[in-house]
Amino acid sequence: MTANKATTGIYVYCITEGEPICASAGLHPFRAVHSVVHEDILAVVSRVSLEEFGPDALSSQLADACWLEREARGHEAVIEKVMQTRAVLPLKLCTVYRTARRVSALLRSRRDQFHRALAMLRGKEEWEVKLFAAPAPSEADAAESEPQDALPGKEYLVRKATARLRASAAICQTHRYAQRCFEEVATCVEDIRLRPIDAESSLGQAGLIWDAVCLLANLCVPSFCQRLEALGNELGGKGLALRASGPWPPYHFTQIGQDDGALSEHA
Repeated sequence: MTANKATTGIYVYCITEGEPICASAGLHPFRAVHSVVHEDILAVVSRVSLEEFGPDALSSQLADACWLEREARGHEAVIEKVMQTRAVLPLKLCTVYRTARRVSALLRSRRDQFHRALAMLRGKEEWEVKLFAAPAPSEADAAESEPQDALPGKEYLVRKATARLRASAAICQTHRYAQRCFEEVATCVEDIRLRPIDAESSLGQAGLIWDAVCLLANLCVPSFCQRLEALGNELGGKGLALRASGPWPPYHFTQIGQDDGALSEHA
């Protein structure tokens, strides 16, 4: 059955400015992309089925790992291609409005806010920087390394206490290095924000000490990467590893909250 206005909605990827985006741009791997324009600002959008993206359907769709990965990849692909030539305000995954008129109303009501945000992001990139530490030996490992049978009881306890003190001192030293590293990275960028480290964000990232997102000018990226490389080489001898990736859509430097006109919006 052919989709119509009653069964489709408008999926919004991002807000930007400049020339309208044509449906033939091929931004999304399997969905036509175009733009809704209000004066000199526009939303990058696709028409989608509400049977798939409506609020009642999304709860079950988001539980499907394959569907979620496919949509997340398409969402990011559009935003990353648009941001190659212009500043963007990325919206959350699966932000859907019922009609293009409601998207136009969003652009009209928040035009000044969007312009200020785009001006702040113009010519800048978001990068992620993480600091890791090599896992420290556990107390059990330290105890096993001692020839316990050959040591008198008192001497064994003294050595075990000494090992604990050394481990504690090493942790303090690592934190000092971590703090200095963060401060040096901060001097290279226009803005930096620490992300919380929790069970989900650090999954598969053993030894993660801190996780930061940075905003910096495009022209400064080469010198930024050179500084990180030098800092990483220095920290490598201290059991630490610095890793950077980017550029990414500037989600962490974009303040676009939930809008009452949206049918759905998911992180």
